Amino acid sequence: MQPKPFLIMVNKAFVIFVNLLIFSCPLQTEYGHSFINFEELPTQAKAFVKAYFGHYAIRFIKREMSMTRTDYTVQFENGMKIGFNSNGDWDEVESTDECLPSEFLNNMIINYLDKTHTDYCLHEISKGRRKFELELTDGLKLVFNKKGEFLRYEYKAIHNNT
Repeated sequence: MQPKPFLIMVNKAFVIFVNLLIFSCPLQTEYGHSFINFEELPTQAKAFVKAYFGHYAIRFIKREMSMTRTDYTVQFENGMKIGFNSNGDWDEVESTDECLPSEFLNNMIINYLDKTHTDYCLHEISKGRRKFELELTDGLKLVFNKKGEFLRYEYKAIHNNT
């Protein structure tokens, strides 16, 4: 008994599909992380770095790609780093030693910090969909809504291994 023409056609289509899948896999090697130069950052990210961090030397820029998103990290020689999304919007700024600049924050946030924490030193700033979280060097975290209105304090304990 010979196979029916329909089954032969389905088998050939399946073989073609599997081959396309196998031979398209090298395209997936673009996923993961790679190091890029400054000019490869999104325009908005380049403008942000130039405006607020232009006087710091860049150590490296990393691009992380997945199937759903692309993220960028700009690491500076002094230990500061900025995270950007695929549009070039910053979502996190961190520092290990120096105080972070705050000029890019909402004026309401800056005014609140100036009034309540006169000698503040920002260690980490993150921006979510609905809030900003700012961490001071003493571990105190301040949470603001998107409008810049203060919501609450959170405290992150710093452990001393002495």
